[in-house]
Amino acid sequence: MFSPSTSPRSIRRRSRRKTALAVVASAALVLASCSESTKDDGAATTTTAKGGATTEPTTRTTRGVTDTTIKVGGLVYDTYYGDARVGVEARLKLANDDGGVHGRKIEVVGIENDNNESTKGAEITQRLVEQEGVFALLPVLSGQFGGGDFIVQNNIPTFGWGTHPAFCGNTIAFGFTGCVTNPNLKVGSNALGTVLKDHFGTSDKKIAFIGEDNDSGRGGLALLSASVADQGFEVVLEDNSLPAPPDVVGDASPFVTKILESDPDVVYLIATLSGTTLAAALQNAGFDGTIITPSYSPLLLGAPGYDGVFVNTQFSMDPAVPANAAMLEAVKAVKPDQKLNLAVSAGYWVTDMFIKALEETGEDLTVEKFLATLNGGDFSFEV
Repeated sequence: MFSPSTSPRSIRRRSRRKTALAVVASAALVLASCSESTKDDGAATTTTAKGGATTEPTTRTTRGVTDTTIKVGGLVYDTYYGDARVGVEARLKLANDDGGVHGRKIEVVGIENDNNESTKGAEITQRLVEQEGVFALLPVLSGQFGGGDFIVQNNIPTFGWGTHPAFCGNTIAFGFTGCVTNPNLKVGSNALGTVLKDHFGTSDKKIAFIGEDNDSGRGGLALLSASVADQGFEVVLEDNSLPAPPDVVGDASPFVTKILESDPDVVYLIATLSGTTLAAALQNAGFDGTIITPSYSPLLLGAPGYDGVFVNTQFSMDPAVPANAAMLEAVKAVKPDQKLNLAVSAGYWVTDMFIKALEETGEDLTVEKFLATLNGGDFSFEV
């Protein structure tokens, strides 16, 4: 049963898929301006041996790679994901203190704040590649990532949390939990519906979804509503009219009215900055059903609108889980007073995925070989 509590309860999604690759077959262009090939037209070339066998592409893009270093850089929405820098630093320290990956240490040129603005994100992305010469973008954590077209057109390996459609439908961008905001829903998951059915013991419930007016909110709304409908729940509201960060909800009453008029048993808030405001307004309006949020931070414990709210995350935040305990030890080594939150975890695990892909690629590192490792069908990531 769900009952009010003095802290949020945890609902974890059960994933039937253990790979973290958001990959489908599609053509990919190659950035050749910093490669060892003599061509600069963007297309990797191949040769055909006798008998029709195709050899590896002759283009060898080594942008950001030396014999001793690998250069990366990224962007985050600071208000929500700023602490991801700590997670990235913690995981890289473990790798670099151990001699790096195949003798190369990983250097971060910067993790910049895009303020959740797509235009700013596009500018940061282009500058990190063209001026800083990074091998890969690490991490990308933003609800309004503006560099999606650029990374695909220029073959830039990109690692982040796949909460933006840029992580879907290409062979370039990799979310450590996969593509979770697929706008076309050709591939989805019924994990949320499954776990809610287990908790309630029935699917005879009405669910209202309300999210932010951005790509992440729209994609998440489509995925989550389909997930619960698959398990027999009735979706009574699908709305993505909440202000997109950095804007916040001022007067919550129009949103509360819209939600309550749909007469739900469960309200799922696909919201970041406005989540607690809306939850508090719902509670003050007398809503006594279940409120769920995907947002977790210990800083919100005890805050109005957070008490009794259930937290639905894609990965465990339990510090007793062995993988999390190891992560917290690594985090403590770089920032002893850091609290565990989703941003720290996301930064750490996406960096862990990047490192494991480097390890499997081997010492002869190029963009082409790295992407071949990730897209070849044998690479999987789990902790």
